[in-house]
Amino acid sequence: MAIKDVTDLERRLYEHIRDNDYGSRPWSTPDVARILKVTEEDVYKALSELSKKMKDNVWIYYEAGELHVVAD
Repeated sequence: MAIKDVTDLERRLYEHIRDNDYGSRPWSTPDVARILKVTEEDVYKALSELSKKMKDNVWIYYEAGELHVVAD
């Protein structure tokens, strides 16, 4: 799937992840929700959809007790 196939929130979340370094610093759902002006639940749902719709472009992994999310 392409970026044109995602919702507005999913696109904004993807761009936020892509433009920030959550590969080297831990992911924080509350911070991302505040930045995007949505609820934490909205972030979780959008991230889940992105991981399905753009699975070759979004990676979610857990390392050293921290969640990391990367997009290219």
